[in-house]
Amino acid sequence: MRMTVRPIHRLLPILAAAILAACSGGGGGSKVTPSTPTPTPTATPTTTPGCKSLAPQTLPGSSVYTLTSNPSGLAVQRIDPTVTTQTCSYLTGTTTTTDTPQNGPHPWNYVFVPAAASPYVVSVAQQFNGNHTLFYNQAGDSTGAILLSSLQSIRRSSTAARSVNEVQRGIRRFSGPGIDATTLLVRYRGAAAQMRTRSQQIAASEGTINGSEITTVGGTYERFVRVPAATDATSFAAKLRTQSDVADVFPVHNRIPLGRPATTVNDLHGNNHDQWYLFADGFPNAWSYNLGASAKIAIIDTGVDLTNTDLSAKIDFSKGYQTTTAQDTNGHGTNVSGIAGSLTNNTTGFAGAGYSVRLLAYNIFPDATASSHDQTASVADEVSAINDAVAKGTDVISLSLGAAQDYGTDFNAAGFDQGEHDAIEAAITGGVVVVAAAGNDADGGESGTPHLVLDYPAAYDNVISVGATSLHDTANPGQFTGATEYVAPYSQYGPGLGVVAPGGDPGSNDVNPLHWIWNYSTSTANFATDKCTTPSPPTSCSAFFAGTSQATPQVSAAAALLISVGGHHSLTPARVAQLIDDTADNIGDPHQGHGRLNVYKAIALLFSDTGAYSGPVAQKTSPTQTVAFAYSNSGSNKPVILDANYPGGVPVDASGNFRIGDVPAATGNYRVGVWYDANGDGTINAGDQFGGAAVTCNSASKCTIGTITMTTVAAGFTLP
Repeated sequence: MRMTVRPIHRLLPILAAAILAACSGGGGGSKVTPSTPTPTPTATPTTTPGCKSLAPQTLPGSSVYTLTSNPSGLAVQRIDPTVTTQTCSYLTGTTTTTDTPQNGPHPWNYVFVPAAASPYVVSVAQQFNGNHTLFYNQAGDSTGAILLSSLQSIRRSSTAARSVNEVQRGIRRFSGPGIDATTLLVRYRGAAAQMRTRSQQIAASEGTINGSEITTVGGTYERFVRVPAATDATSFAAKLRTQSDVADVFPVHNRIPLGRPATTVNDLHGNNHDQWYLFADGFPNAWSYNLGASAKIAIIDTGVDLTNTDLSAKIDFSKGYQTTTAQDTNGHGTNVSGIAGSLTNNTTGFAGAGYSVRLLAYNIFPDATASSHDQTASVADEVSAINDAVAKGTDVISLSLGAAQDYGTDFNAAGFDQGEHDAIEAAITGGVVVVAAAGNDADGGESGTPHLVLDYPAAYDNVISVGATSLHDTANPGQFTGATEYVAPYSQYGPGLGVVAPGGDPGSNDVNPLHWIWNYSTSTANFATDKCTTPSPPTSCSAFFAGTSQATPQVSAAAALLISVGGHHSLTPARVAQLIDDTADNIGDPHQGHGRLNVYKAIALLFSDTGAYSGPVAQKTSPTQTVAFAYSNSGSNKPVILDANYPGGVPVDASGNFRIGDVPAATGNYRVGVWYDANGDGTINAGDQFGGAAVTCNSASKCTIGTITMTTVAAGFTLP
């Protein structure tokens, strides 16, 4: 296992600005303090969302919201999206409506209730920032959509990822690169209660034995089975399909750790020079909230050095599958375990990102040998470890492994694995967060062919996929302070990428710790160049690594810290992903996904602690990372956005739909565009994606915007 360590869903500044500007007065709506009393409410309209009457506040910095509409006097409902059962309150007036002064920060929605249209919602995040005017133009209320297939290169959509997976499920190759030819996955026609005994009967009749079993989210029963020595996987699969109780048979793939050890070192320091990644991610600040003691992370990898007291003291359970124990003979598993959760002692060793979390350590790889550390693991063993970790109450499963080095140019054949997909889907549905490495082959450095999509298992729906960053420290060599961060060129990206985290990007003969991720390796490495020069005590054994493998346990530790605040199952996997995605830092790289992990912001947001973190709270409303907007300055590459509530652009929802209902009534003609600002500079330029509606709209009437196709922008672009 040669580990080449070479990080993506990104939160667009333009999208954050679009929402925050609606509540902060930035750029768009005027700030008006009404001089007349709030009009007497008229009859209460009927709507279904829960709503909440917030008590008037008179603290300094409170905001008054002036609500206007065309036609004037439409009823407005204030809804607190965090509360489900509330007393409804409506605000109505003849021309304008003013809401009582509100204390911030506080999120809610203002819902305009037109007589002949669906409610129009403006999201607000009150921030002690003055008075605001919100506007709804019912006369010109128009909707449109994005052609989803034109967004595949940038959007994070579970439906898009699912469609890709469905295509790859049709590929049934039972031998060749990346395939475990000794094992098959059998799907039975009945539920587990019926098929468990039947599966044993079939295995016995075919002269083989069964392995781990999976009960899928839909209730289907699946089980791994060994291929008899006298046949091959292809023939045996065909034979199994003749059994009346067998619904389908799938190949089983191999997985490899995504990382490579380099220079081993003995001097151990947990500071912002040696462990710069903790400081880039914000862990020291996050520790002031929670240390992760009530959360468990399952590390499924090459095992762990059980003699390393900074790790053995953290392990609740360990198991080997291809070996008798979880003892690591490679170093990769020990390294990612140390990054995620090694003890901190302030004198020797390294501080783990979640140094109070508990660890479950699984070794699914064969032992390294004196001649090779390039071992492969069967997905059958990976699934067994996943099942066991879920049964033992893990909160997070961390997977720094993938298929990239093993599939050569045939990515489709060796990528998607049915058993791996089903086990991970079941784990996530059961409340477990799954984090996986995006892959290290975007530049083709591992396979010889660049792979510009996510590796598996990172590519499965609802997995938090993690890319890798590194540092430019040319301005101040060897110092974290003043260095700039970028996405490493090897880091795979594409639909479904979550965030990036430090992974390193060293050059040849590079021993600068700022270009690597430095942490523990194993004191029992079998491959000669991986062995530590001073393996005793085991905590003296460390190594330089680089890759998405090393970025992944940082995000896993962040997830554990967030979950530990409330305890086991206190947050759903979707909520954990949202907290991590919405607070990631924009490092200005088009391949960064939502951005670089900032666990400090994430946990501060969970605590609603705006005193500790006073910056704008990112609110991501669309995984497509795009905004729609009305404009009138054709011929320019910097749009003048006409939307009153969203001067940074109107958010597009997860299905690609958008609604423009805030163009001022007096505007007249305007055009509609949809935009993905890849580098976040506010200008439509090369690398961005843009689509324009074919029609010209007018603010006095509804517009048939239609479905817009997005294309990648080339140099010299101007608005149509």
